[in-house]
Amino acid sequence: MSKLKDLFKEGVCACKLALAYVKAVGVLAKAALRRCGSNGIHHVSFVKVGRKWYCEVPGFPKELFEHTMMVGGAAKLLEYYSRGDERIEVSFKIASDEEANYYCGMQLKQSEATLTGGAFYKGGIDGEIWLCPVTLFLLGRYPKNILIYRIHKNNLRCPIYFE
Repeated sequence: MSKLKDLFKEGVCACKLALAYVKAVGVLAKAALRRCGSNGIHHVSFVKVGRKWYCEVPGFPKELFEHTMMVGGAAKLLEYYSRGDERIEVSFKIASDEEANYYCGMQLKQSEATLTGGAFYKGGIDGEIWLCPVTLFLLGRYPKNILIYRIHKNNLRCPIYFE
């Protein structure tokens, strides 16, 4: 009887996880539609739980929360700018190559990307940041250029504007 009970529990857990992935597909579809209509500034919030940073993705299933953990260069960047706070917001814009050429603030330029393996960007504190596939849920794609305007309380836009 105990084996049957364990097997039932495993089946229920597998069904819950499968349902979470199905919900995630809907979130991805909404992000793709939002991407088509938005070319402005995006705002993404991050929260620190223990010693790890997580991205707060609207509508992302709670069962997949671990997939939103920030690692490597992204976690170091958030830790540096948080100044001890446990919640941080990043404001950024997806930019064309031409826009990126005239921006003198912090920017991330894509160096390589695969659909399931995430994307690597040059920039940030360590010189490279990896963004996982959860980026697809937020933006609907891996942008070629990301211009960072503000991290938390720190305005990163340069004071010089080109005409």
